Amino acid sequence: MSMLQFARHAGRYREMLSVLVKFGFREFFEDAKLDLLLERSRRIFHRGPTEEVQRMGRPKRLRLALEELGPTFIKLGQVLSTRPDILPPEYIAEFQHLQDNVPSVAWPEIKKQLIEDLGHLEDHFDSLDEEPMAAASMAQAHRAVIKGGQPIVLKILRPGIARIVREDLEILHSVAEWINRHRHDLPFDVIAVVEEFQQAMSYELDLMHEARNIETFRRQLEDQKETYFPQVYWAVTRSRCLGLEEIKGVQLSHWHEADLSKEERQKIVRIGAGSILHQVLDIGFFHADPHPGNMFWLRDGRLCFIDCGMAGRVDRETVHELANLLYGVATNDIDRVFEAFLSLGNVNEDQISPRSVRRDLQDFIDQFTGVSFEQIQMSAVLQAFSDGLRKHRIQCPGDIILMIKALSTIEGVGEDLDPEFDLIGYAKPHLEALIKRQYSREAIWSRLKRSGGKYLTLLEELPHRVGTILQRVSRNEVQVGVEIDGLKQLTQTVHHSSRQLSYSLLIAAMIMASSVLVLAAGTEGSLLKVIGFIGFLVSFLLAFFIVVENFLRRNV
Repeated sequence: MSMLQFARHAGRYREMLSVLVKFGFREFFEDAKLDLLLERSRRIFHRGPTEEVQRMGRPKRLRLALEELGPTFIKLGQVLSTRPDILPPEYIAEFQHLQDNVPSVAWPEIKKQLIEDLGHLEDHFDSLDEEPMAAASMAQAHRAVIKGGQPIVLKILRPGIARIVREDLEILHSVAEWINRHRHDLPFDVIAVVEEFQQAMSYELDLMHEARNIETFRRQLEDQKETYFPQVYWAVTRSRCLGLEEIKGVQLSHWHEADLSKEERQKIVRIGAGSILHQVLDIGFFHADPHPGNMFWLRDGRLCFIDCGMAGRVDRETVHELANLLYGVATNDIDRVFEAFLSLGNVNEDQISPRSVRRDLQDFIDQFTGVSFEQIQMSAVLQAFSDGLRKHRIQCPGDIILMIKALSTIEGVGEDLDPEFDLIGYAKPHLEALIKRQYSREAIWSRLKRSGGKYLTLLEELPHRVGTILQRVSRNEVQVGVEIDGLKQLTQTVHHSSRQLSYSLLIAAMIMASSVLVLAAGTEGSLLKVIGFIGFLVSFLLAFFIVVENFLRRNV
């Protein structure tokens, strides 16, 4: 990290270090040598956690630390709670309890930001409630009535939150690079995780992204009469504010209080599961967080999805591989499961031990041998898939993880409202149809035509490509690149050693020259003696610089 950046964020570094040490993560920082970042780190480390904190499990302590560190880290925990390929189940379960309910921002600050974004508020609203109906770490919501009398909900980013998040992301990226140099035992690429989180936060800070997602869902699912997405009011929608239709109904997180009948609950589960399956398997664009707080049961018998900021995309090939994974488990077909595992995880066989992976997959499949298709839980299959990725240190593509989260979440919602609900049984006809279409005569013929077209193109281009290669060979323009593990580190070491040797020779020459000048000047003061003493001073400073650089290099 640059010294300027470190100096700019030194206070926040100290705060982060203090909070995490307070919750008992001192050893991790010492192992990663993060204590070297700050002069006062030793004093911070002496404080340590209280006895009450020490009695807590590590997942809970980390969750509490993230909550205390603020919105960026709360969101980081929420994103990590969707990554079973990175974190063990106990951390996933704990991070799902992260709370981001915070005091609301005072109305004058909110009003000032709205005026910056929309201009005169009287031109857009008949009324606008100053008291928020809900407040979270990133945004808060206010009821309003737009011109024309339509009641809406105005979602507004907290003033200054973009700057806070950007600063925290800079720190996270620097710390990730530092950890990557000092901790080689992590089962995932910490820099890649932070970069993926940065992308997710860029969407969180742009409410236009959520608005576009909602419009896409409304367009793609307009033929699904039993599902609904709120209308976006574009006249009052900007990157920092989002105007949405106010949804009135039963929030599924409060279905107990609403005293819904069994028939209603069964209908809700059927509509919700059917919609998510349709989004994942047919459209390839899906709501990635369909938990009970994000769904409302409307009076007219429709199910409404809200909070569409987190959405995922999967291509047709990924959908087919998911069907193959589930069908392979049900039919005890290890080859089909193994191929689906590699394809879904985007895994090269050179990166893993195929024999070890196949053994683990077979152990899992054996649990379902003789079990009917309807008795297999989709969440159990997908959890085993995630466990396998984590065990073999494979980082799964983000959209695959979002797909797993969406399917597992809707299955959990279904089991809560209707304990008899079976998602795989419900999805079986759709999965079988997908597999049949994949191996139907039309599908095979279509794949053959695509492959044949590629081969014909290759044959057409082959003479030209061969001619190009031969011309380069004849002109001696062919280059061969060889990559040797450890060569870069060796090169850096040699470069450092040669530079140190050059500095040492330069210092020795300057000391010799300065000595000659001082001796030549004699006892009387002269310009030669002044130049000689300057030479001694410069030599001392260069020597001190070399010592400090070597010390830092040894500790980095």
